Amino acid sequence: MKIYDTHWDLERIFDTVRLLRNHWDRRDSNMEFYTLGKTVYLDGNTPDYYSCQAGVNQILLKHFNFMYEDLKEMLATILGEPVFFNHDIALPGFHVFPSDPQFLSMYGPWHVDLPHNTLGLGDKDTQAYTIAIKLPTGGGGMDIQINGKEDYLEYEEGKMYLHDGTDVHRISCYKEYQPDEFRITLQGHLVRHNGELITFW
Repeated sequence: MKIYDTHWDLERIFDTVRLLRNHWDRRDSNMEFYTLGKTVYLDGNTPDYYSCQAGVNQILLKHFNFMYEDLKEMLATILGEPVFFNHDIALPGFHVFPSDPQFLSMYGPWHVDLPHNTLGLGDKDTQAYTIAIKLPTGGGGMDIQINGKEDYLEYEEGKMYLHDGTDVHRISCYKEYQPDEFRITLQGHLVRHNGELITFW
């Protein structure tokens, strides 16, 4: 796991995510879990996933182009080569969790990141990242299993958490509940496809 500071205007991004609430996809009928953007792990290799091309990708580019340009530049600096979007697949997008007391006892499922396999993009130079945009009072983070031991990685707003995705991990539960708060992160993956590093979700 490597951690980098984005130096982004987080309030601008947070306000824009909320402005686009009509474009959030509700991902669970029993709890407050949404995405802004399509994602392989929830949508699969399906027509609904590829609807992003003419749908939510265009909305994201319109409203977050400033952020995406910074993201590509930051990744290119870290990785030492240009990083590209493939506009046929989903752009990096947002997990959105409005505060809910259920999250005090609910975790994400344990998993490893294999979206590149689902889409048939190959498996060379794969990585995954999370950027914390807004965290609730009790914080937020990732539970991760390394060498059979479970650990908790607490996120900080504005930090990028870059890892290879092969360690088993999950979204951790809330540590404290306060109403009217949000846990919002930008999520993305990297893979080398047709010789280029691309980032997607």
